[in-house]
Amino acid sequence: MIRLATTAAALLLLASNLAAQATATVYTNARILPGGRAPIENGVLVIAGGKILALGGAETAIPDGSTRVDCQGQTITPGLIDASFRGTSSGADFNEQSGEVTPHLRVLDSLDPQDKVFERARNAGVTTVHVMPGTRNVIGGLGCVLKTAGSDPQAMVLKQDASLRIVMGTEPSMGNRAIRGGSVDSIYYRRPTTRMGVVWEARKSFFAAKQAMQTQGTPPSADPGRAVLERVLKGQLTAVTTARSEQDLRTALRIAAEFGYQTVLDDAQDAHLVIDEIAAAKTTVLLGAPSAVAVAGSAAQDGADPRSATVALLAARGIPFVITTGSNLAALDLVREAMFAVRNGLSPAQALDAITIEPAKLLGIADRTGSLAPGKDADFVVWSTDPLDPAAQATSVHIDGIPVLAPR
Repeated sequence: MIRLATTAAALLLLASNLAAQATATVYTNARILPGGRAPIENGVLVIAGGKILALGGAETAIPDGSTRVDCQGQTITPGLIDASFRGTSSGADFNEQSGEVTPHLRVLDSLDPQDKVFERARNAGVTTVHVMPGTRNVIGGLGCVLKTAGSDPQAMVLKQDASLRIVMGTEPSMGNRAIRGGSVDSIYYRRPTTRMGVVWEARKSFFAAKQAMQTQGTPPSADPGRAVLERVLKGQLTAVTTARSEQDLRTALRIAAEFGYQTVLDDAQDAHLVIDEIAAAKTTVLLGAPSAVAVAGSAAQDGADPRSATVALLAARGIPFVITTGSNLAALDLVREAMFAVRNGLSPAQALDAITIEPAKLLGIADRTGSLAPGKDADFVVWSTDPLDPAAQATSVHIDGIPVLAPR
């Protein structure tokens, strides 16, 4: 019986492979930048069934009956990954404004797959994004990772609960009425109203969660927000702290150390001023919009003094980082942000990795995407030339092997 079952399984696998070969598409004569390793000149990429079947040089075996696409003079890269993506083209900030601490709310419930922001990202070669709640709450809620094409948000999801967004600085207090500011006639007039209050709200929330975890015999919390914070404290969920100025970056690292969790630093404009502390904490930096670091866009600078050379400083110190577009409305397309990072001292290989394999590792999806390798999702981009060339254009973009580039 075991032998029969094994034989049946082998025949099924063989049939599946034959079917995949019969429908394979082969991209030839391309310069391939796989992500995380050396370029392949005169490379061959074989895809079928939404997956990568083979990758290599001109000697790579090509399945019989496959469709060939000649990419002479063009470059193929993995689909780009934006690890801090503004998931709307409107002014919405994805926050529940009735409270400053909303850890259990999911940004996924607010996303519209038909929003033009996803089409723009696809056309610029971005196939995967990490979307978080907005920056107007102290603890905004749960971020998700999704592909930039799909019939509905759930079909696009790679990782539903990918992160918890925390925000330091003055932004969560903006629009709140000070205690001596007059009569309170709306629920939207609330604390915190200062940077000190923002820090207190964060510390209070984590203190309560940690105390509950340490109390013996305490039944599981009925508070879903408390349960999310406990996951962060247990190392089961990544905390992403948006902090721009030197003082807020120091505070973000201090709170994480106090409560014993690891945090990723988002939009760290003043990272060059606390680079020793960041290196000691072994934290990752989401570097937002290197081309527009001096422009606040939709986000408060909070007194930060950004430097274009920060990206090269992080690389020189061995601090893990990724390049993002973030919440800055002045940000260029992600590939252009990587191009500006090269102008500011980053090597082309480091810049490409910072928008492909490095964010994939950070988000826990490197087994699916972020680099080109057999077995991974067929998420890739064919560029007219080197993607970091100012003249480069995406000539075709594929998600799970399906072309998604909108007509121009």
